[in-house]
Parts: sequence; C-alpha cells; structure tokens
Amino acid sequence: MTESATRSSNRLAPVALILAILVPIAGAVLGHITLRQIAQTGESGRGMALAATIIGWVGTILWFAFWGVYLATLGTLAL
Repeated sequence: MTESATRSSNRLAPVALILAILVPIAGAVLGHITLRQIAQTGESGRGMALAATIIGWVGTILWFAFWGVYLATLGTLAL
C-alpha cells in the first residue's frame, strides 16, 4: 500500500479551492490556513491547498486591478 493511501485527506483543501474561484481573497486565506494544517498533521491535499492559495491571490490581484482601471476610466470620462 502506498503512503498516500494511508494518509487522510484534509477536508478544507477542496473548500479552499472552490472559494478561490468564487471569492478569491477568502480562498487565498483559507488556502494558507489549510497549508499550515497539512504541515502540522501530515495529511494529503497540499497540492489542492497550494492551488487554492495561488488562484486566490491571482484572482484578488486581478479583481483590484479591474476595479482600479474601471474607476480610473470613470474619473477620466467625468472630466
């Protein structure tokens, strides 16, 4: 039997990944929490938690960039 078959899977990893897609900043934060839990407990799911963290932060940056450009455009049009 392989080592991954004997380890339990962290239940927050898939939740973090789904949140990273729907609410990026929440997914990023939960991804960090999940990575810390996995490091302490030795559970599997590190790849999913890492993906949630990366997707969450990239999504958050894109969200802020979108709104920054949108509001700057509105400000330019108002002049």
